Amino acid sequence: MSKGRFETENLARQLYRDQKKVLDLIREHSPGSGFEPAVCRLFGDKPERGKTIKIGNSEFKYSSLAKNLVSFLPARWHEELDKTMDAWSGCENWWAGYPLIAWVEIRASDDGTAAHLKLHAEVGPISNHKVRKGIIEAIKVAASAQGLERIQFPVEASDKGRLYSRFLRENSTAVSDIRNADEIEKKFVELIIGFEPEFELVASVIPQFSSFVAPESSR
Repeated sequence: MSKGRFETENLARQLYRDQKKVLDLIREHSPGSGFEPAVCRLFGDKPERGKTIKIGNSEFKYSSLAKNLVSFLPARWHEELDKTMDAWSGCENWWAGYPLIAWVEIRASDDGTAAHLKLHAEVGPISNHKVRKGIIEAIKVAASAQGLERIQFPVEASDKGRLYSRFLRENSTAVSDIRNADEIEKKFVELIIGFEPEFELVASVIPQFSSFVAPESSR
């Protein structure tokens, strides 16, 4: 390697290290994320599990809040799931204790200033494989029939041994300033309202869940 090329590569590496140090310092001393204040505006300060709030035309039951995510159940899911309790053994200690959960999380960009909000929905660790597979297939069939293409399960979602299966696509929105609680709240609401058809679709198939329960002898 020539001396000139060697010096150039050393300079490039040094610039990278210096830039990384600057970015790390910016992240360390920047004001905190506006995510939690935005969530508190929507769900209230220190809400209790099960608190009902309204976003758009739909109601939601609060589950839990962490630094970068808030979990909840659409109230219609909650209502219908409470009628099918025999169908979801194995989820007692998972999230809100139901076989389905939804949550919104915030993910910071590489520079720590912008972010993305992402809405997730997931089928959880139902112990009866037949029931879990039936739930996934019911959601898939109904979504296909209604042309809701943003509901898409991974190919292996209903395989034996799988415990967690997310099923929303095209489910994120950009936030230009991670510190801006106003912007985060606005984008959060828009994201939730945009998925009202998918939430309602899932609610409409929940009454089928009990029919997937197998007799004890065949489990």
